[in-house]
Amino acid sequence: MAGLVGPDGEVVAIDRSEQALAVAQATDADLGVAHIQYRAVDLSGDVPDLGRFDAIVGRRVLMYLPDAATALERLATMANPNAVLAFQEHARTTLPAGLGYLALHRQLYDWNWSTVKAEGGDLGLALRLAELMQQLGLSVEEARGEAILLNPNQPSFLPTLMRAMLPRIVERGIATVDQIDPDTLAERLKEEHRAAGGVIVWDLAFLVAARAQRSLAEQSALRRLGAS
Repeated sequence: MAGLVGPDGEVVAIDRSEQALAVAQATDADLGVAHIQYRAVDLSGDVPDLGRFDAIVGRRVLMYLPDAATALERLATMANPNAVLAFQEHARTTLPAGLGYLALHRQLYDWNWSTVKAEGGDLGLALRLAELMQQLGLSVEEARGEAILLNPNQPSFLPTLMRAMLPRIVERGIATVDQIDPDTLAERLKEEHRAAGGVIVWDLAFLVAARAQRSLAEQSALRRLGAS
């Protein structure tokens, strides 16, 4: 984002995790990019006035909030007229899918999404996002889904994902370490994929991009005029 904005602009990066912000700040910035201001902000509560923006973007943010609609409305109040608001979120669907029997892949998929649900994640938010934006008076300009593929004869990222998710899965009582068996997981996944053949569609990410034709304050004023 800082590269797209350029050296004459500014990016405000927010996260509720101080640790995540520290990791981001430790990353070397390329020359010729916008200055990045890092702020610890929890979108599930009151959001401080961070300024006014020409673009507001997020990835896998709204789906983890207890009230995504309210958070989106708060963010939209910071959008300049004609600003872009774009969010990419994931949703639980009937995946994974492929040419053959994928019992292990589907078990891992279910364990991951069941953990997200147990943590309070909204498994269908991505499928309602365009509607939420329209209800705020935003003009949806693009809505698309992007498939995450597991290609044959290439190492799968799933063993790494499962090791990262393992503490969360166990803590929520979704599955045990023995059930997942991370030490043999890579080989078992490889064998199942080899038997099925072809590409496996693992997950879907949904992007919705909208434009704020007027600020929310202007919209409220127009609604009041219409009511009177």
